[in-house]
Amino acid sequence: MNRYAKQIAEILLPKKVFTTIQSIRSRNYQMRLHKEWGVYEATKEMIDRYGLTVLYGPFRGMRYPKSSLLHRDGIPILFGTYELELHPIIEEVASNRYACIVDIGSAEGYYAVGLALRTKTKVYAFDCEPRERRYLRQMARLNAVSDLIQAEAWCNPGVLSNLATGRRCLIISDCEGYEIDLFSEVSTQALKTSDLIIELHDSRPGMNAYEKLSQRFQGSHKSRVVTFDESNLGPGVPEKWKRFGREFRTPRQQWLYLNPLP
Repeated sequence: MNRYAKQIAEILLPKKVFTTIQSIRSRNYQMRLHKEWGVYEATKEMIDRYGLTVLYGPFRGMRYPKSSLLHRDGIPILFGTYELELHPIIEEVASNRYACIVDIGSAEGYYAVGLALRTKTKVYAFDCEPRERRYLRQMARLNAVSDLIQAEAWCNPGVLSNLATGRRCLIISDCEGYEIDLFSEVSTQALKTSDLIIELHDSRPGMNAYEKLSQRFQGSHKSRVVTFDESNLGPGVPEKWKRFGREFRTPRQQWLYLNPLP
């Protein structure tokens, strides 16, 4: 879809329909690139040798459906280097008690299932891509946490506010630029007692996601920025797979970690 067709579709189609179509197209594009770059074949070989259980990291022991692991950048997941920069934060939040966990942009369920296993807490997982929700449900069953996972397609400020108002929740967000709309003036009020991990995307011209969100949360939360470092492979990736030892990201990708002020 060229830029003009995309603009027209965004105007004419309902937001949920447009977003679902874009999610499917983006996922197809990622899978195509992974085949072109050799990620698919390398992941297949890795599975044949090491199996389908996460070997290192905060979710060590979590089991993956084979089809799910093959259709993504599976090597960092298996060797525990996926979003390595967040591991200390994940260990921190996994030791906390929350009323619920909300994972927006949950994909196949890496955090949703992993945190359900670690915390035994109810997880509301949202993703617009229907195949990813199917993988999430498969992985929840495989890891015996289906009773803790509620998979849904769409989250907005109202839904988020309803889940978080009056409760301490953990919010994890990776929604490709929608975070500017999701964490609105309304929903930030509902999140005053919650912890948040937000992947930042500057998806609009002139929009600095860090500045915008930091401003919205400055009265209620202290913030910390975490930056992706592709050279940090951790200790567990064998030499043969180091080429694929970290996920493919925009250079210096950042996350915003927010905790309520005392």
